[in-house]
Amino acid sequence: MTPSTFTFLSALVGLPVVDAATGRRIGTVDDLSAELREMYPKASGLVVSAGWRKGRATVPWKDVQKILDGDRVLVATPPLEFSPRPALAPNEILLKEAFWDKQIVDISGSKVVRVNDLHLLREEPNIWLVHMDVGITGLFRRLGCQRWAQALFRLFFGVSMKDRLISWKFVQPVAAGVGGDALALKVHHSKLSELHPADLAEIFTDLGHDEREAVLHALDTPTRAKLFQELPMKVRVQTADLIEPDGLRDIVEAMATDEAVDFVAQAPRAMRDTLLPSLSPEKAGQIGRLLELSHRVAGSIMNTEFIAVAPDASAREILERMRAAAPRKESIYHAYVEDARGLIGVVTLRQLLTVDPSHPASKFMYKRPVSIGLDESIQEVAELFVKYDFTVLPVVDAKDRVQGIVAIKDAFLAVSPDLRALEEASQ
Repeated sequence: MTPSTFTFLSALVGLPVVDAATGRRIGTVDDLSAELREMYPKASGLVVSAGWRKGRATVPWKDVQKILDGDRVLVATPPLEFSPRPALAPNEILLKEAFWDKQIVDISGSKVVRVNDLHLLREEPNIWLVHMDVGITGLFRRLGCQRWAQALFRLFFGVSMKDRLISWKFVQPVAAGVGGDALALKVHHSKLSELHPADLAEIFTDLGHDEREAVLHALDTPTRAKLFQELPMKVRVQTADLIEPDGLRDIVEAMATDEAVDFVAQAPRAMRDTLLPSLSPEKAGQIGRLLELSHRVAGSIMNTEFIAVAPDASAREILERMRAAAPRKESIYHAYVEDARGLIGVVTLRQLLTVDPSHPASKFMYKRPVSIGLDESIQEVAELFVKYDFTVLPVVDAKDRVQGIVAIKDAFLAVSPDLRALEEASQ
């Protein structure tokens, strides 16, 4: 069995490339092309540079006879055609060009990092890209001063620098155009969509314009909506400019109503005038009504997506409604029981999981529910959360009909501009 060894791309770049048959120097290693069909990118060609006047050419990997570490690379067939840019197959990328100094999303650490070198697995005759080197040692290695830097670190800090490698499996390229559409389609959804929206928002905020556009292009609409409502308002409005009108409409339709209202209220007038008529009548109506309320009352921060049931609805029926609503509603842990008099009770998800499924809501609901009025001040809403230790409260109109719900987070962010500023600054 061929033994496996590891090397770095920086150890190959710059090595002389020699014709094995004649001993003639052809040029130097400039890059590796790699195929993306397997779990790890596999080297498919050696990109040889013959100087800026002559250009670059690719030697198929099957013609790379031997790599003599730190010395030279022997090839069987010299490249015939040099050009400014080597030709690539649809599923190929140039490793150095694609990743060195580029930003990637570290999925395991939920952050953006810079690639300083690439860690390669050699199992003759093949080479695979297996790790991204995002540590400072990778940068010093490329500059050719790793030993010098290592000695300084030991002298001044008493520690040794270590490689910081991230498996290819846990990274997601975010630079626009990296590898073309083939790469984007292969890995986008399965990785970025796995992140918590708050983590994804933090990563997104750190990206530049082109990278943000690339990430947005990769996400499906539900993930876009979750990302969008986690972004600081300033970034949210900037991001809206990157999205085509139909895409923005779909995002706002999928957002919680209170978050959609916040965005529409802050959006530039021209964007708002285009967006609102494109929304469904139901969503546009909800947003319009909330926009008319003062920003200092409970109605202005409520989410109009909630579950209301009749007193004779069985636990089984209510649970089925919650299950059906789960993908699109922000909170499904409570259902509000109403009759002709208005709100008369609340049932919780915990109750529904423990009571007899055939029992009607009237038999096990919490009676005399605490609620807040549409025009109640946000300060009073916050005080109710403190008093009762609830996480969500129903908002009722003058006839005691539930119009929406307010979450504790939204109440405290609204009552304290300092908290809102702190949250925005932390993102």
